[in-house]
Amino acid sequence: MTKGSCRKLILGSAGKKHPDAVTLDINPIHSPDVLHDLNKTPWPFRDNQFDSIIAHHVVEHLNDVCSVMNEVHRICSPQGRIYIEVPHHTSWCANDPLHTLRFNYFAFDGFLEGKSTWVTEKKFICLQKEITFHKIFRGIFLHALFNKIPSFYERFCCYIFPAEHFKIWLQPRK
Repeated sequence: MTKGSCRKLILGSAGKKHPDAVTLDINPIHSPDVLHDLNKTPWPFRDNQFDSIIAHHVVEHLNDVCSVMNEVHRICSPQGRIYIEVPHHTSWCANDPLHTLRFNYFAFDGFLEGKSTWVTEKKFICLQKEITFHKIFRGIFLHALFNKIPSFYERFCCYIFPAEHFKIWLQPRK
């Protein structure tokens, strides 16, 4: 398989090699397949080009989540899958000075089909989402409990039991 025929995109490769995917990064030292600043749109890809898009600890570094979601929607195929992982706003790593955005369990809800917000186009189907916790909290089953009642967690418990990450799996509605 040549990189030109890859249907998988890794945003922010951070120097990791992925022979089965096209990698994109802003930093040339990481030797990505595509060198590009994700804050600049449009991204250098065709509409519906990818069946799988992975943004692992990338979106929190960008300036505008709406632009990111518009571009991900555009370049993902109708049956494609998108995986986004970001630090939860209570995580110790969320306060990195290079992070410009903060996220909780409901951060992407405005982009989801069936949620009425000011976002009216380019909606996504939510396949799964979860908050993750340090192994100490997983050991006492808080992970399972708080993912069953996320609004209670975000409103009353997030600063008592800080999370580590927020993960969401999406499919574009086209």
